[in-house]
Amino acid sequence: MAVSSAMVANPSTFRPLQSPFRDFAFMGSVASLSSRLTAAKPRCLSGGAFRAIRPIRAQSSSHYLSDAKFYKIEAILRPWRVSQVSAALLKMGIRGVTISDVRGFGAQGGSAERQGGSEFSEDKFLAKVKMEIVLTKDQVDAVIDKIIEKARTGEIGDGKIFVMPIADIIRIRTGERGESAERMSGGRADMSMAL
Repeated sequence: MAVSSAMVANPSTFRPLQSPFRDFAFMGSVASLSSRLTAAKPRCLSGGAFRAIRPIRAQSSSHYLSDAKFYKIEAILRPWRVSQVSAALLKMGIRGVTISDVRGFGAQGGSAERQGGSEFSEDKFLAKVKMEIVLTKDQVDAVIDKIIEKARTGEIGDGKIFVMPIADIIRIRTGERGESAERMSGGRADMSMAL
C-alpha cells in the first residue's frame, strides 16, 4: 500500500498498533499461580540453586488405544531414574518388567548429559534404559502417569514412552494364553499370602 499525502495529512487513517494477544484473556490470578508453583517439586540445579518443576499428567489415552486387551509400554529413561520408577511400579502392584541398556539420541542430539553437577558424553549416543511392561488396557493410564511422575526432571533427555497393542500373551511354562498368562502368579506376593 502506497502512502499518499492525504493519509499523512489525515491522522484518522492511521490505526494504533495492537497486540496479537488482545483476544486472549489471561486465566487465573497471581494467587493461583503462586499456589501452583508451591505445589511443584523443587529440583536442584548445578551450583545448589533450585527450580520448581510443574507436575504434569499424560493426556488420557482412552481415545488413542485400540480394542486390544493387552498393551506393551516401552519407556526410554535416564539410567539413574530406573530405581525410582521400578519401586513405584512395584508399589502399584505391577510385576513383570523387563529392562535393557540401550544407546541413542533424540531431541538432545547426543549432547552431554548432567548428573550430580558433572557433564559426561563420549560420543553422540547417550546411555539410556528401556523399560518394557505388558499389562491390561485398564492399567495403561495409571502406569504412564507413574512413569512420568518418577522419571521427569524437566530437562531435555527425560525420555519417551511408547504404547503398543499386543495381540496375545502365551506363558511358555504352562501354555496358558491371554489373561491367565498375563497374570503374575507364583511370585513373592502369592507366597506371602499362603503363609
